[in-house]
Formats: sequence, structure tokens, C-alpha cells
Amino acid sequence: MLTSYAHAADLPGAAAVTPAQGSWTGFYIGSYVGAGLVDTHWGPEAGTAALDNAAAFTDTGAASAAILGGQLGYNYQSGPYVFGVEGELGTGFLSSQARCVLNSISICSTDTDLLATLTARLGYATGNVLVYGKAGAALANNSYTLSGAFLPGQFTGSQVMTGWTLGGGVEVALTPQVSAKVEYSYLDFADADAALQNGFRTTSVPVSQSVQMVKLGLNWRPWGPPLPGTGPSPPSPGRDWTGFYLGAHAGGAWGRDEWSSGTGALAEATGDGNFPGSGSPMGLIGGGQLGFNYQTGPWVLGIEASASASDLGGYARCVTDSWRSAFACQNSVDSLGSISGRIGQSWGDLLLYGKAGAAWVSGASQMFPTTGTTRYTSSGTRWGWMIGSGLEYALTRNVSAFVEYDYYDFGSREQTYSDGADSGTASLRQRLDAVRMGVNYRFGAEGADVAAASAAPILPMGWTAEIGARYFVSNGRTQFDLMDPYEPSRLNSRLTYADSAGQSLETFFRFENRNGLFLKGYAGLGTLSGGDLNDEDFPGAARYSNTLSELDDGHLSYGAVDLGYEFVRQGDNTLGAFVGYRILYQNMNGFGCRQLAGDAICGASDRADYPALLYALGLSETETWQGVALGINTRLQLSERLRLEVDAAYLPYVTFSGTDNHWWRPDINPMVQEGNGWGTQMEAVLSYAVTDRLDIGIGGRYWYFTTDTASTQFPVASARSPMTFYAERYGGFLQASYRFGDVASEDTGLVTKAPPAPFDWTGLYVGGALGGGKGSSSYASPFPLPVSGDAVDLGGAMASVQIGGDYQFGALVVGAEASAGWSNLVGTDTCFSTAEADELSGFNCGSRLKALGTVTGRIGYALDRTLFYVRGGLAWDRRTDSFNNYNFTGQIIDHDSTNTGWTLGGGLDYALLPNLSVGLEYKHFDFGGSSSFTTSAPPSLVGVDLGPDSLSFDMVSLTLNYRFASLERAR
Repeated sequence: MLTSYAHAADLPGAAAVTPAQGSWTGFYIGSYVGAGLVDTHWGPEAGTAALDNAAAFTDTGAASAAILGGQLGYNYQSGPYVFGVEGELGTGFLSSQARCVLNSISICSTDTDLLATLTARLGYATGNVLVYGKAGAALANNSYTLSGAFLPGQFTGSQVMTGWTLGGGVEVALTPQVSAKVEYSYLDFADADAALQNGFRTTSVPVSQSVQMVKLGLNWRPWGPPLPGTGPSPPSPGRDWTGFYLGAHAGGAWGRDEWSSGTGALAEATGDGNFPGSGSPMGLIGGGQLGFNYQTGPWVLGIEASASASDLGGYARCVTDSWRSAFACQNSVDSLGSISGRIGQSWGDLLLYGKAGAAWVSGASQMFPTTGTTRYTSSGTRWGWMIGSGLEYALTRNVSAFVEYDYYDFGSREQTYSDGADSGTASLRQRLDAVRMGVNYRFGAEGADVAAASAAPILPMGWTAEIGARYFVSNGRTQFDLMDPYEPSRLNSRLTYADSAGQSLETFFRFENRNGLFLKGYAGLGTLSGGDLNDEDFPGAARYSNTLSELDDGHLSYGAVDLGYEFVRQGDNTLGAFVGYRILYQNMNGFGCRQLAGDAICGASDRADYPALLYALGLSETETWQGVALGINTRLQLSERLRLEVDAAYLPYVTFSGTDNHWWRPDINPMVQEGNGWGTQMEAVLSYAVTDRLDIGIGGRYWYFTTDTASTQFPVASARSPMTFYAERYGGFLQASYRFGDVASEDTGLVTKAPPAPFDWTGLYVGGALGGGKGSSSYASPFPLPVSGDAVDLGGAMASVQIGGDYQFGALVVGAEASAGWSNLVGTDTCFSTAEADELSGFNCGSRLKALGTVTGRIGYALDRTLFYVRGGLAWDRRTDSFNNYNFTGQIIDHDSTNTGWTLGGGLDYALLPNLSVGLEYKHFDFGGSSSFTTSAPPSLVGVDLGPDSLSFDMVSLTLNYRFASLERAR
């Protein structure tokens, strides 16, 4: 039988490797990558030398970005306890903005370009796994910028903040000298006064800061005993990497563009000198590479030329003088490449390497006033330098695969921008991070298709790894509702970014130990395009307004890491629980403006060039969601080569940080948003084993996030404006993966593997389900057809319990089931917008499903351990329908009701243990309208049913059932 694990005998040199007892004692050096969240709070005082007309600094800016760095440390092991000391140094494009001077239209920016810690570590080692905690001192280097209307120029400053850090993680020995870790760290910096000056004046502003980091890292121990559970210490060359190679790659890149120091026409546009702007370009790359390696002993030296086409780009606010005008800056990258030297160390079929050299980038840059059509452009090729590192693995004698991280720095250069008549210069600093995955073909390679018998294994005994790549096609929706700062129940505006289509590339991994511990995760980057943006105001300048823009030129990045334990393993089938981390970044841009209803916001203007603006950049939303995930993972071997893997996770705590750019409104561009809430995620992958090591697969994924509390700060407003955010993304992917390691499918000791036996599904069961889904409701409006609205998109999570029974005759199974449980499906949208209500037309409707239940029958077909089935029957819900009538009655009407309907779906159930089955299930729910409720005002709505007349949704869940009768038939 083809198993999901590689046998030890299949690995290079497995027969010659004897795990050593080893020790964690010794010096180590390493590196890490991950995600960081920096919260910088300004205030609450205006400073020791308050600016003219300035009130208190009171806002918080949140920065989320990829981080990278290195560590140096020493461990000493005594018995199972490990004591150590460690220093870390890291960086990333951690730049945040905040509204910080209340009665001035201003922005305070913070760039955190350095994070460092010095900590003591205490850990407990079991085998080749080290669980540890750490605590100590922390340091951050920050640069600040304060700019805005009515301020005497731009204020800048920098400072080093000190504080404390606390964290912990898990480290796993992979080879005698190399270990991998996953770690969380919290850094807290006390209040400190930041001195800001503009060359003439100085003001001192109190600033406090906290940092959260999630990191994946590698540590290398060049000296000392081998790590526990691994083979002999010295690396063995195993394979000869000498020769020319040619290959191809694909991946993604992100970075930082910073503009400053304008002259000519650009200097004239700055007015009082507030020039700088910064942006975060992002996009996909793809290309090829040509190189040569020379190997001596375990060391590999080489040279490589690489070139990539790309679609990197992004927009940033820049060149601003006051609330009356501002520019947008964009820098796009068409291609980039490098000529670099490489040095690496061979571990059999695995090559660990670093690289450095010269780099070039080619593209175009533009600056343009956001309320005009003038374009100042510049283009050309810039040179700089790069440094990077990667892993390459020989799949066959001639073919290898690699994954690589590269950092590019093109420095600061003066560039000339021209609109054909006027010109000026600006300094542009450009930096990029890139992750590439690819394959190489080596010419003239000699030797066997596997490494020599003396080569060290890639992973220690008892471990296996699966590493692969995916192409993810998705669709999504982002919506936010803005309430009034002084009357929080009043809805002021809503922006809905709908049907934003995404394409992304991602890499994923899973490490697992035969004792049940596993570490898995993924990271992806891509583009967003297509879809529509509805911008609604309640009212607009005079009455309800609804405008339409087209979505394009957006970007998407995301990642996850989970640490879990398989509490059941039956051969190749597993069931485990995990705790994890999720991050989702989205940037969406709306172009043009077409008036759909109400005010003529996109209509006449005293600006002669206004019609051209109808096709220009108008609105953008950039947001980052981060959260803690609690979930269940199962892998089911459906046949000799077919495997199903399912993840179901609930995110009980999520943080949100966002920026809203109203490009035609310099007075409120940008609006900084923050909040927290919850989320859910479902994922399923069906994979096929092409060989013992190579899999291909197809899968689907659903994300949903929403806030419980969120807000933004308008300039000159003394109170924050409450907000509610919704974000969902769903789609499918294709994947390919390769397995490494030496875990055989033998009995692991966790669960006794039973011999094959027939299965009988007859009997009673109880169980539970965890899932998520999306749906919609509609409203029966008696008024003219609206341009949008009268329908609400819903999304969220559910958890339920069920009891049921089955009876099997032959291969057919019939049964019945009753279920009930908690749900949290929420959504809001506009309803009755065409009702006569003068300037206060347009109302807000929404629903929250709080409970779900079903009574269903099912019929299925049993095939070995798997039961495929369809089910249908009655369904009920308990929900609250809301109608915001604050403008007329001073209240939001909440109406509770219990509703009945029907459900239809299907799925599979898998006999994991004699008394335990695991399944994946889809259900469609359809309910009629809720019980009627009405209002007494305005007159046009008197007697109108304010509840939805229909509600339906689709739910996917992971199910667990305990069966009172054994599924295995007696022999």
C-alpha cells in the first residue's frame, strides 16, 4: 500500500544513521522571518512646547508588516532543562500613521526600522523538541514625522525606546547542527518624550509603543555536540552540485517606496514644505536564472544571474501643503534582477546557501494631484545591491527545487519628473523583499538519482515534512459602516468593496513527529482586480448618495502558522487540535465615480477638469487582520492514493488596522482605522499521491472576519467615530507538494493499528460540528427598485451538537439526525433607499443568526471506511433582525424571531476508529421571512414590513461523531 509517509530506507544514508543522544548545549546563530504588529500611541498631552492652535495628541497608529532578523545565543542543558541567553536583531517595513493633533488636519507617522531584544531562556527538552519561555530587555529605533495643514513645515525626529519583552516558542532539531523554531514575542515600551523639530521650532511629544511578533526561524550550531535525536555531526557532501544550471522561478515581492526633497514644480506644490510620502508596493514576480556551482567537500561556491518580470505597484499620499491639495505617488516595477555570488553547504540532497551581489530594477514612477489630471512621470533603470538565502533540494540527478528569500536595496536617487511642460526632481528611496520558488536543471550531472549512502538525512529520525506550492483563485468582499462620532447610533456612510477577484501564489509546509506534534502553515501573495465599490452617504451633501467605482490594481497577502498535537493516529489517518496565528492584508483601489442615486457628488463642479476625474483613482482601502486561531485538523486516507485533509478554525480574538484614502478629499486623506473582533476559517484539500513523495491536489478555503469594536478619528473632531468592518474571501486552489523525512506508516504507539475489517454503520451516535459559511437575505420593498441594497450579505461561524442513528443493509445506509447549536452569522446593508424620506432617505438593515437546528434524514453509500451521503429535512433558526431608524425615532429596532425552513446537503463520514467517525459536510439552508415588525415614522414606511422576506446561506463544517456500536464488524 502506498502510504502518506516516506520509509526510512528510502532516504539517503538512512541505514547508516543512528540517532545520537545529543544535547542543546552550545552557541548558535540563526535567522527568522515572520509578521510584526506595532502599536504606537501619541499623547495624551500636546507636548512640552505645544504647537500653535494644537490640542492634545490622542491617537494610535498600527503598523503590520513582514519582519526578518537574526539571533545569537548560548544554551546549557542539565537533564531535561535548558538554560540560555539570546540576543535578537530584526527589521521590517513597519510604518504607521495616526491623527494626532485634534484641531489640525495633521498626520503623525512612525517608522520602526529596528527591533532588538536581550533575553534569558528557560526550556524543557523532550527528544529533539525544546519548549521554552523567554524574558528580558527590548529596544526599538523609531523615526517620526508630523505634517499637516496650518503647521509651520514638517516636524521630524527619532529616538531609541527601551522596555521589556516576554515570549515563548517551540524549537525542533532537524539535523545535528540545524534546528527550526516557531515563536511569539510581546515587547512593551514605556512612555517616552519624542523631540520633533522643523529646523526652527521644537516640540516634545509623549509616545508609547507595544510590539507583537510571530516568527519562524532557523538556528545553526557550528560547534558542540549534535542536537538530540539526530545523526552524526559533520555534514556529508553526498551529491556533487558542480556544473552549470538553468531554471525558472515564480513568487512575490513587497517593499517600501519613500519620496522626499522636491525641487522645481514639485517644490512649488508643497507650499509649507510637507513633501514626504511613503508607500508599500506589492505584486507577483516570475522569470529565470542561469548559474554555475563548484563544490569542494561540503562547501558549494557559485555565481548566478537572475531576471524576473513583475507587476509590483502601490499608491501613497505625498506632496501635500494643507487640507486644500495633495498628490498621489505611485512607483511600478516592470522587472528586476541580480548578478550574485553564492556560498552554501551540502547535506546530501539538500543545499543550504546564501547569496549577495548587484541588483537592478526597471519601472516607472508618477506623481499627480488627486484633484486634477496632471501627471508628472519618470522612468528608467536603477542599480543597487541584494542579499539573500535559500534551500535547494535535488529531486533527481539533474533536477532540483528551491525556495529563496532576497532583500533588494536601491538606495536614494534623485529622479526627474515631468508633465511635458513643467518638471521637478524628487528623491526616491526604494527597497524590496522577495520570496521565490523554482526549479533548476543541472547540465552534465553525474551520479545516482539518490545521494550516497554516507549522506546525512534531511530530517531526524521520527520526523517527516511536506512542502509545496499553490495557485489560489478567490473572490471577496470588504465593507465598513461609519457611525456619527457624537451620535453613535446614527449611520453616516458605508463603503462596500464587492466581488474583488484575487489570484495569488503561496507556499505551504507541514512538519510532524511520530509522537503527534505538528507544525504547519502557509504564506501567499497576489493581486486583486475586478468588482465594484459602492460609496453611500446618509445623507450626502443634501440627501442620500450612492456612487459606483470600478476596482482594479489591488494587492493581497496572507499567512498562517499552527502548532498542534495529533491525539488520534490510525495508520495514515490523523485527528488533532491546534492553536495558530492568522494574518490577512488587502489593498483595494476604486477608479472613477458614477452617480447612482441622490446627490450629484460625481456630477457638476467648478473644476474644468472634473469629467476626467471620473476615470481617475478615487478611493482606496488598505487593511490588515491578525488573530489567534483555535481549530481541528484531520487527514483521512480515502484510498491507496487519495487523501482528504480538513481544517476548521475559530478565531476568538482578531485585531484590525486599516487606512481609508479618499483621494479627492485631502482634508480626510488618510483616515486611520483600528479595532478588534473575531473570525472563522474552513479549508479542505483533496490530494493524489503521484509517487511516494510527490502529491498533487485541489482544495477550497473560506475566511471571514468582523469587528466588535472599531473606530477612526476625523480631523478637528473631539470624539472618535465608531465603525463596523466585515471582510470575507473564498476560493479554490491547485497545489503540488513533496514529502521529506523518515516516518514509516508503522504503528506509532498513539493508537493501535487495526487490521483491515469490514465496516457496519448501523447504530446510534452523538457528536459535534465546527464550521463557517456565507449567505444573504432580501427585503420586499414596495418602493421603486434601488440601484443597490435591499439585500444583505451574511457570514460567520457555527458550532453544534448532534444525535442520530444509521441502519446499513448491503452498501446502502439510511439514517436520521437532529442537531442544534450556536451560530454567529452577521451582516448589514442599505434597505428602502427609495422610500420618501427627504434628505434622510436610506436606511440600514441587518441580521444576526444566533442559533441553528435541523432534523434531517440521510441516505448514503458505504465504500470501505468511507460513507458518502446526501441529507435533507427541516431547519430552524433564532435570529435578530435590525432596522436603524435613529434619524426618525431615535432608536435602532431589534426584532427577535424563530423561523423555520429547510436544509439540503451532503458529505462524507470516515471511520477513523472503531467508535469514532470524522466527516466533512456541506449544507444549504433556506428560510422564509421572519415575523413582521414595523415603525411609526417616517410616514412612507408606516405599515411596511421591515424584516427580510427571505434568508438563505451555505455552511461547510467538520464533524466528529462517537458511535455507541463499533463500526468494525465481528469476524
